[in-house]
Amino acid sequence: MVKNDGSGGGHVIITSILIAMVLMLIQLPESMRILRPEWVLLTLMYWAMALPLRVGVGYAWVVGLLMDVLFGGVLGVLAFSYAVVVYLILRFHLQLRQFPLWQQALSLMSLILLVHVVTASMTSGMSGWLAYFPAAVMSTLLWPLVHVFLRGVRRTFNVR
Repeated sequence: MVKNDGSGGGHVIITSILIAMVLMLIQLPESMRILRPEWVLLTLMYWAMALPLRVGVGYAWVVGLLMDVLFGGVLGVLAFSYAVVVYLILRFHLQLRQFPLWQQALSLMSLILLVHVVTASMTSGMSGWLAYFPAAVMSTLLWPLVHVFLRGVRRTFNVR
């Protein structure tokens, strides 16, 4: 087990988000692209729930800007969406943490869909946001695995 004094841990959070970004960049066959989980958003949501004093709205804004640049989207759309989602998680993190994982997943699914609705409405009008529903479902199904994995990382590296 790796020991850390707990005073840092920021590198662990940043590394996990960078890995999530790489997972978003992996090329998938055309038929599977619609099922791509929202790795970065899931990672941000975990850290915001687990460490609300470390990962906040500003953090989400910066990550969203990086994602906008990475995917060549309209600058600020994902930044705004991620910031809104993290704000809502911070607002309700004490309640969300009490839910069983399946209920957390369903709650987070609504936030993932919120990101897609905001993104679709700011870029292409409201048309097409339902096309992201399979990705939201896949992200929901993967939430328990992401949660358990990142909790293990947090405990292993003693991130506080």
